[in-house]
Amino acid sequence: MKPAGEHLPAARETTPAVGNTKKGLETRARVIRGAREALENEGIEALTTRKIAASANVRLATLHYYFDSKEAILLAVLEDMIADMAISYENAPLASDPDERIAELFQLIWHYIGKTRNRQIAQFELTLYALRTRGSEWLAERQYGEYISFYSQFVIDDPGLSEPERTRITTALARFILIGIDGLILQTFSLNDDEIAEESVEALIMATQAYLKRLKGAQVG
Repeated sequence: MKPAGEHLPAARETTPAVGNTKKGLETRARVIRGAREALENEGIEALTTRKIAASANVRLATLHYYFDSKEAILLAVLEDMIADMAISYENAPLASDPDERIAELFQLIWHYIGKTRNRQIAQFELTLYALRTRGSEWLAERQYGEYISFYSQFVIDDPGLSEPERTRITTALARFILIGIDGLILQTFSLNDDEIAEESVEALIMATQAYLKRLKGAQVG
């Protein structure tokens, strides 16, 4: 996998000059919102261009004017989801102590997941669609890269680290968190057992704290 934050190949997206006007930007945003709502409420099978256009209340020709493929729409939906998540994490008061910070971050993540159940399922569907569709595998890699990059912003607050070490540690830790959270989402939504979910969150917190100590112990130079 390419380093988190590195741009991966993207689907071509139609960006006519009129699309940069206020009205054009509003229409594009409405198409993206319609696609996201269709994906979250009905699943990937419902994500046809006709249904997206109907959900966004635009003509089919208008949709194709802004996006020339389903993958281009899905990429825009992914970016929209991450932007929405960023708002929920904005100005989150995370502790500077590494162990406390990890615990608080997991609680923040779990709170967000709890209030966006359909979106979490939709993100799994998006991943599976990308992996099953020849030529769209890049979208799954882009999806994971974006989430790793997002979590990397929050996992550590240590001004004493050099930039290369910070990048190495935060990227590895963010990958580890994403692995745990993905499994936890599937387990929790399948079993619907709050007690097991709480125990699992605590286990992930302790495992992540231990992994951070290991990463710091392996500092180079």
